[in-house]
Amino acid sequence: MTGRARAADVVLLLHQEADRAGDDRYRITPATLRQWVRRGHITRGDGGYNLREILDYLDRRDAKIPA
Repeated sequence: MTGRARAADVVLLLHQEADRAGDDRYRITPATLRQWVRRGHITRGDGGYNLREILDYLDRRDAKIPA
């Protein structure tokens, strides 16, 4: 098992979490994932994207925003 998933599956899971938690920061698109890879925020390996890495990035990104 690679621990990675296709972009479509990652986006679907994140949208389901957004619906469950009422948190729109999880409403991302495959294009957003590609941009994050291009900018070096996350990686894409054989098998796709690592969901844990994406969630960690979202937490880091949100921690930088002052309340």
